[in-house]
Amino acid sequence: RTPILTLKSGRILIPLYSDGFNVSLAAYSDDKGATWTASKPIVGLGNIQPAIVEREDGTLMAYMRDNGVEPKRIIEASSKDGGETWSIGTDMEFKNSGGSVSACAVGGGRWVLVYNDAEQGRHNLAISLSEDEGKTWTAKKMLENSDNKDSSFGYPTVMLGADDNIHLSYTLNTPEGKTIKYSTFTVASIKN
Repeated sequence: RTPILTLKSGRILIPLYSDGFNVSLAAYSDDKGATWTASKPIVGLGNIQPAIVEREDGTLMAYMRDNGVEPKRIIEASSKDGGETWSIGTDMEFKNSGGSVSACAVGGGRWVLVYNDAEQGRHNLAISLSEDEGKTWTAKKMLENSDNKDSSFGYPTVMLGADDNIHLSYTLNTPEGKTIKYSTFTVASIKN
């Protein structure tokens, strides 16, 4: 569900997870996809569907939906060896109702993270901005926010386009109907 990542080293990384075991991991290849190796699992309480971003120093950060017990938070883990092993998954400050998250680097040390900003339900969708490679998150913008708890906004996928704009798609389910929504915007628009 989350995009394949090519690291600065040339390694190809595919984020993976198991719904049955509520665990995340990655597959990696150092020979352009001819052979693959599975990483050690990311140990945590219900962390699945990792979205992985690489820092300038090569550290990888994985952001995952919380499929475990309350309090529901986005779970994060790090890897300092190209995704072969991972730290224990720990809760971030961001609420997560068990909905998918998506993250990507958008240039200049800036990262974005898209998620449902609630402990229950998917009736809203937020994007947060970090200007220091995920160490702190300084701006948040609500992309969708419905008072109708039957509305659902989920499964986001965010990426930086060749046009240097942020491109986002996600499911949009409202009483009026279901569709996939696509939008594009700039980093500056997250701050405003």
